[in-house]
Amino acid sequence: MKYRVFDGHCDTPVELWMRGESLQKNALAVSLEQAKRFGGYAQFFAFCTAWIENDLPHTEQYRRALDYFSVQLRGNADAVALCRTAEDAEQAMSEGKTAAFLAIEGAEAIGCDPGRLDEAYEQGVRMVSLVWNVENPLTGSCVTGSGLTQKGKDFFRRAQRLGMLVDVSHLSERGFWDMAELAERPIVASHSNSAAVCPHVRNLTDEQFCALCQLGGLSGINLYSAFLTEGRATFEDVRRHVDHFLELGGDGHIALGADLDGCEALPEGFSRLGDYEKLAEYLTGCGYSDGMTQKLFCDSWMKVVKACTI
Repeated sequence: MKYRVFDGHCDTPVELWMRGESLQKNALAVSLEQAKRFGGYAQFFAFCTAWIENDLPHTEQYRRALDYFSVQLRGNADAVALCRTAEDAEQAMSEGKTAAFLAIEGAEAIGCDPGRLDEAYEQGVRMVSLVWNVENPLTGSCVTGSGLTQKGKDFFRRAQRLGMLVDVSHLSERGFWDMAELAERPIVASHSNSAAVCPHVRNLTDEQFCALCQLGGLSGINLYSAFLTEGRATFEDVRRHVDHFLELGGDGHIALGADLDGCEALPEGFSRLGDYEKLAEYLTGCGYSDGMTQKLFCDSWMKVVKACTI
């Protein structure tokens, strides 16, 4: 495929660790083997431990998953590079490598401690979300509804000033508006769709999406069927969300955030990373220009990463 792909959210690292599989080739949706199909590939690889139920503290789960993923990166250095900036990503893709960015989904992974953001930053983390679906000391989630605590506000400010993207997917609507008021840099919804098209609590209202645009951020289209429509989704449902965001003035603020390896029910015809080829073919067949498709598939993320990461 001629298009470059930059996806804002997959849950592959923790799945690899739990299964003991390889990033190069595996039974999951995301692998380096699949990435070879594109004209370039960048990915935010998210570490989410909030959903795991075992005797290990979330911080230890994160440490072990990160250690495992770091071994995968080093062992495949000819095919993937850890990136911290947009310039790093451009260099990696020019060399035919996957540009791998690290993200934390749910601050439980670092103990919900603003003081541990510096360590995560040094590890290479360039995007963080304060919460998954379970309320924590920083904020409520889209499920529980409460806004940012003072500790959550401190966490948010510290992340932005370090040069990390802050992700509002899974955040409560009250928490979203708390962040929007405090924001000094763009904020993103790495894997969220339109609530006007599919009224799910995980999706964004029109007002939220417009606020993201005004702040210079974006929303990554999530391919989980339940966030696209009732029942099994199709590529037409994906297009409906993109078109609605475009109608709101979202050109350049819509991207990819498929949630691969974090959900099972994907649109018909889409099961692995390489199936972005099929989605691109569908959209161009619907009249999307090459320029519009490339913005959606890569350029929107690259612009925001360039503006926010240090």
